[in-house]
Amino acid sequence: MPLANNYIADDNFLTPLEVVTLVFTNKNTDLSLISKQIRDVAEIAHIIEPLGFDFFVHLKSQFTAPAVPTADETVLMDNWIKPTLAEFTKFELILEIQNQSTSSGIVGNIPEFASLVSPAQLNVYKQDTYRKGKVLISQLINFLNKNATSFPEYQSESGSGLLCGNKTGAIKTHGMIIY
Repeated sequence: MPLANNYIADDNFLTPLEVVTLVFTNKNTDLSLISKQIRDVAEIAHIIEPLGFDFFVHLKSQFTAPAVPTADETVLMDNWIKPTLAEFTKFELILEIQNQSTSSGIVGNIPEFASLVSPAQLNVYKQDTYRKGKVLISQLINFLNKNATSFPEYQSESGSGLLCGNKTGAIKTHGMIIY
């Protein structure tokens, strides 16, 4: 019996080059830092719940060969999901870019003519990156809700995407509960 919903084995929605192209100002960012694991974490942590598990798995299957996505799914992916996911991938990657684990412990990546930002500056940068992702995911969901007939697998405004079945309207994110 084949495994069901083994989406972690599928290709990520974004390649490392797409992440750099979409959200990094330094186009020379080392692509090896943007590992499959980091991209998996970004998809799981930030995309599955808003899209809904069933729609997420549907999109994974549509964008995995030999399947062919519809024109509407391609527009959704290129204009909405990829830019949103790129911001969240950057968010998940920020500490990897600044720090490196070695046999000597965790060290800061410091080029010859640069310096590390303070923890407060890093926090502001991380939170701004997260905020951008949240703005984009909000607009992505608005787009899906307004175009629900084009995406029958998406369950519009139903709360079906909540992984824990939470239909109270409360959302927990980064230790804060938002009502």
